[in-house]
Amino acid sequence: METVDVSPQYKATSPSAPSPTASHIACLSGARLQIRSLATFELVRNISLPSSHDVRRSQLAWSPPSTSPNGALTPPRRLSTFPPRSHRVLVADDDTTRVYDLRDEKWNAVINNGSGGMGKNINVEFGRDENEVLVWSDFVSRVMVWSLKTGRTVEIRDPKFSGKESRGWGYRRCVEEGVDGRGSVLALLCRSLGVDVLMLLAPGTYAVIKRVELATQDAQGIRWSRDGRWLAVWDAASLGYGLCIYTADGHLYRTISHDPSDELDKWGIEGLGIKTVQWVPGNEWLAVGGWDRRVRILSTKTFSPVVYLDHTTQIQVPSASVYAEQVDARGFRSFVLAQQPATPPKALVEKNDTGLMKQGISIMAFNKDGTICATRDDSTPTTVWIWDLCTLQPRTILILHSPFKALQWHPSYPSRLLIQSTHDSPTLYLYTADPFFSSKSSCTNSAAGPPTSLSLSDSFIKPAGSAPANWTARWLNTEADKKSAMVIGHQQGYVLVWPDGKDQVLRFEGQEGDESDDSLYDILTGRTPVPPLRDSARRRSHDSEEVGEDVIDIQKETVQGLESIGNFEDTFREKRGIVSRGRSVFDESGLDEMF
Repeated sequence: METVDVSPQYKATSPSAPSPTASHIACLSGARLQIRSLATFELVRNISLPSSHDVRRSQLAWSPPSTSPNGALTPPRRLSTFPPRSHRVLVADDDTTRVYDLRDEKWNAVINNGSGGMGKNINVEFGRDENEVLVWSDFVSRVMVWSLKTGRTVEIRDPKFSGKESRGWGYRRCVEEGVDGRGSVLALLCRSLGVDVLMLLAPGTYAVIKRVELATQDAQGIRWSRDGRWLAVWDAASLGYGLCIYTADGHLYRTISHDPSDELDKWGIEGLGIKTVQWVPGNEWLAVGGWDRRVRILSTKTFSPVVYLDHTTQIQVPSASVYAEQVDARGFRSFVLAQQPATPPKALVEKNDTGLMKQGISIMAFNKDGTICATRDDSTPTTVWIWDLCTLQPRTILILHSPFKALQWHPSYPSRLLIQSTHDSPTLYLYTADPFFSSKSSCTNSAAGPPTSLSLSDSFIKPAGSAPANWTARWLNTEADKKSAMVIGHQQGYVLVWPDGKDQVLRFEGQEGDESDDSLYDILTGRTPVPPLRDSARRRSHDSEEVGEDVIDIQKETVQGLESIGNFEDTFREKRGIVSRGRSVFDESGLDEMF
């Protein structure tokens, strides 16, 4: 990690919600909804909320990304050239949901709970696209699907869960139908007359395609596979090890149960079942974390276990590097290479607690390539196991000073892991795997070094009141050619952090909002459409017909005090007015040969 860039002007005194494509960030500041561009940090929208809106019990959500152009721009020649963006954001309290559009300041939608006969709104999410909103009522009595185009509503009774963290519902993945991968069919887990029911609902109309009575007794969740072919449903752990695999049309394909353990005395938890379920990136594996401190990776061809990842109370793995964190009297953190066998600290057992509930695989995180897996066993909550799925062995094991609560791989960089601890102060750890370690083409024995600790206690003010700070940290979904960034905050403030420094951004004329700042690389490679002209608008009527090309006009100034980049007149000929018939705008730069 080279530098940590935390500028005071990028702090905010309110909770935040970054957009899925990391183009904007929304926050509540008092009774106002503020939306900033993450490219320029300029305030794009500053919306005043009614006095009746309960800011303290509000939630924010962004719409799924789409390729529809910004309304301020002229219609492009090819809509597919526009990068995906989330254009709508909603803010909801217990009674009302308000939706705003970044492309049209005059457009907004208000969804009212009416008399509230079915209870308050406990969770609000966008549906399969930006024109649908899903509202869960209190006591999990119903789900209301609202169409923002027609005002039509569809009521679905008796959902089993409140919908938070996508528990109990999900859209079938269908890449060709949506930029974000959301597809056509909604799977919803319901509970009717004491029976678990799987509802498969059609797109748009949400008519019932199929109603399936599940083979489970107390289903805990559903997960679509990444290719949309399979649907995994697992039973409560108290009922044993039960996992059901259904096809996309609702037919039961296989039921998986726990094999009798020969090590009952050692584990002491025979009878408890599944704790977490995740589909591994790709379409070949399903990972199941159990209360027996074992991760089973199943093949999607037979759904039989092919790999076991066991977590032991004593670490003795010659192929893995074990790093232990040390904290001195001044609070300085460092990592040392621990000798094996190493015994990490166990979870604290409270009075009248058997300790049985504090074990099992509660966190599994896979990188984007599916080559690395990071896990946590609740019996040793300070230990991070990082597995090499090429060699099927632990590669690095981290023993932290305090327990941690989140593991997040970067969505674009397969070798960067963010670890969030449970410290009272915001303390994060950045682990970078060896580049060859995270590559499918080669698996080597080289191991990465210890993680880098990042303390941001000086960058935050403790939240007002007696409530403790609820720290959250997440990666921004930046593209692979952009530098990584993260947002860290609590219930009353947030800050943006660039571990490797910020990208240099150039400003272009003729665009508004987030489209006004794009990297030069995106423009040259065609990933971002060429913006319309201002200075040459008068010549467009006859030059554009003859030449058939767009020419961009670049300002000499740059954003956020970066050094100016000269020689633009030598590269972009529009400043000199030299545009010849059939000649590329990159004629003398050599870029026409590169791209």
